[in-house]
Amino acid sequence: MTLRWMNTCLLLLLFHGVLWSQEDVKILKKKFRTDTEVGFKEAWKSIKEGDRFFREGPGTHDLARDHYLFAHQYNPDNPALNYKIGVCYLNTDDKYEAINYLHRAFELDPEVSSDIHLLLGEAFHMVLDFDNAIEHYNAHKEQLEEDELLAYTDVLTKKLTECQHGRTLSQDPVRVIIQNLGEAVNSRFDDYNPVFAYEDTALFFTSRRPVEKSERNPIDNKFNEDIYRAAVTGDEFEEAVRLDKPFNTSHNDALVDISPEGNLMFIYRGHIDGGDVLASFLKPEKMKWSSPRKLARKLRSKQSETSVCLAPGGEELFFVSADEDLTKGGKDILVSRLDENGRWSEPRNLGGVINTRYDEEGVFISPDGKYLYFASQGHNSMGGFDVFRSLRQENGAWSAPENLGYPINTPDDELFFITGQAGIYGYYSANREGGIGARDIYKVIFLGSEKELITATVEQLVAGPPAGKTGFLTRPVLMQLDTTLVVTGRVLDTIGGVAPVLARLSFIDPDDGSRGYDVITNDRGEYTARLPEPKVYGVEINATGYLYFLDIVDLLGETGDERIERDFFLKKLEVGTKVVLENIYFETGKAVLRPESFDALDQVYRFLENNPGIKLEISGHTDNTGTLRINQRLSRERAKAVVDYLTGRGISADALVYEGYADTQPIAPNDTAAGREKNRRVEFKVISK
Repeated sequence: MTLRWMNTCLLLLLFHGVLWSQEDVKILKKKFRTDTEVGFKEAWKSIKEGDRFFREGPGTHDLARDHYLFAHQYNPDNPALNYKIGVCYLNTDDKYEAINYLHRAFELDPEVSSDIHLLLGEAFHMVLDFDNAIEHYNAHKEQLEEDELLAYTDVLTKKLTECQHGRTLSQDPVRVIIQNLGEAVNSRFDDYNPVFAYEDTALFFTSRRPVEKSERNPIDNKFNEDIYRAAVTGDEFEEAVRLDKPFNTSHNDALVDISPEGNLMFIYRGHIDGGDVLASFLKPEKMKWSSPRKLARKLRSKQSETSVCLAPGGEELFFVSADEDLTKGGKDILVSRLDENGRWSEPRNLGGVINTRYDEEGVFISPDGKYLYFASQGHNSMGGFDVFRSLRQENGAWSAPENLGYPINTPDDELFFITGQAGIYGYYSANREGGIGARDIYKVIFLGSEKELITATVEQLVAGPPAGKTGFLTRPVLMQLDTTLVVTGRVLDTIGGVAPVLARLSFIDPDDGSRGYDVITNDRGEYTARLPEPKVYGVEINATGYLYFLDIVDLLGETGDERIERDFFLKKLEVGTKVVLENIYFETGKAVLRPESFDALDQVYRFLENNPGIKLEISGHTDNTGTLRINQRLSRERAKAVVDYLTGRGISADALVYEGYADTQPIAPNDTAAGREKNRRVEFKVISK
């Protein structure tokens, strides 16, 4: 192992996606120039700047993309330029834009690069369009020469298998709420590897954001890893701060675990033996941490050791290692145990049930010691690293790993899953649409098995109580329950926030999805709900003439000593009201609804069923990519697909009309990826009631 490699190793060393496949396609000056001289000089200068950032690696592909997009205004029909913009998007944030530009490059020149089908397969794979992904992966396979086929067979076979796994997992989404931890924690750079301090008083994590004198890592041209800490106050994270010495150095540093007692830290250092884990001890007399020191020789190898987790009780140490003498291929999870003399045993591989011939990473043991969480590129991953869970059985063996499912896992990389001490919330690192940076830290709230609230993260959706059905408008007899918590409050009209609303509230138990805690407000908008224990509940609110309300109520840490007050505010439904339908997904470039859209559409169905006389216009909208004619047709066909779904459920065709507006009604600027994403939408408008 060379010194150069030792000085560049990262905790998160990924070559997923296009890092192993892209080509540096040349944009030739004579082919880029058009008959128009105005603007050529500035555009060609941007091409040269973009090429410089492109060659330096994925860490500066966002800068390369911006230069290329400026040049694209001068000549949008250069295949090599479209190819490079597509690659930049694939390596950064917007996979839909990657498809647009890569597909345009292929249209202009089918031989723009030898890997164009492979990259299109990757891009379609990332947006869950598995049929198109498979088609392009196979097209790439068919064009390979015999010697190339030998080199790529395993890679392509795995990609095709991931698509099959993804198709299965995405058709049966798990019922969760996934929340970004926000800008106090996350940045526009990679943020990952969450670790909670003792009693969850702070969150430590790894970030690749720049600081003074930051160096870029030659592996991927991103900034080196540093340790950050965000204090926790109640449910809020305070602004994260970078730790000083001895925790952070000029090399790659990451805090990978804290012991359950809070007196031992494990620190990853990227410049030691290809990446190694050290220990820092809390000195109780000074309440200071010792300088990190190496672990026992048995727990180190000449290859890299990355993530570590000390099990409850401190007698088992699980860690990830690339030790060639102990692993089955790539990085595996090993375990060492303390003997009666307080010494660590020789590490043992957890075996083929857990480890695969691909990499495993991010090991974590639940606070009760029952579950092993880890990320793997193997098993039934739908792409890259997926998060898995295994149960410790009575004989001490681990059960076959279970994929945590979609949408927790996606075809991109998901890693470093942990839980808080209470075990209610999960936290992990992912690259998700709408995030703050390339890789962010997210909170996961499991809502049980019932499928009415799948991935609902928007507070106001559509629905209402059945008009004319007296069962919803009559005060029910309060259920006699053994309760420990009493929640009271008011439901009010958001216009002024003072008008009481007659509404039905349903509190949903996240463990099993049951809706056993329903109450009706009185004529003052007041309600009282009795809930059996302090936990996180989902809450649905239905009221005639108001938008459907869906959110969570976090009662963790509350006691039954005092009543808990929670007020809710609803938005009135008026003629002309427009609502963007969140979580509506189509197959790329088509008007075919994806299965994960059905739950959001069912909310519209319930609203129409419960409010006869309402008439809606369903409208489709696109960004400004592509021609107006094509976008007009696509937006109209997508609106029609929504109407067809609702009429197929029994809604009268008289209650619905549909229209496509292409890019004529943007709600955000089209000059950024985030703006274009917002403009690609389906919405409804109330046209009569």
